[in-house]
Amino acid sequence: MADADWLALERAYRRSSPARAGKPMPPPQLVAALACEPKLIGKHPALGEFLRTRWADAAFMTAAGMAETVGLPTTTLIRLLAALGYPNFRSFRDAVRAQLRSR
Repeated sequence: MADADWLALERAYRRSSPARAGKPMPPPQLVAALACEPKLIGKHPALGEFLRTRWADAAFMTAAGMAETVGLPTTTLIRLLAALGYPNFRSFRDAVRAQLRSR
């Protein structure tokens, strides 16, 4: 990703940051669908809650950082994302970044 793209993405994130707005920004359709996915919320409700309330943070996290935040082993997080159609964490993070850019 070029530096200019990265800066634009960070600016969009800062504008949409729940801490700045005072209330959480609703997740985009993609993330909202993932947050309600029965495969995910049945066993790992903390991950569903994270995706509903702090979804934009995922655009700037590593798999290990996100897993630690939601209290899962990194391998479990990656397996869950694979079950939801993401072959790796990078593809998930890129999808979240694309959603963030579109706002």
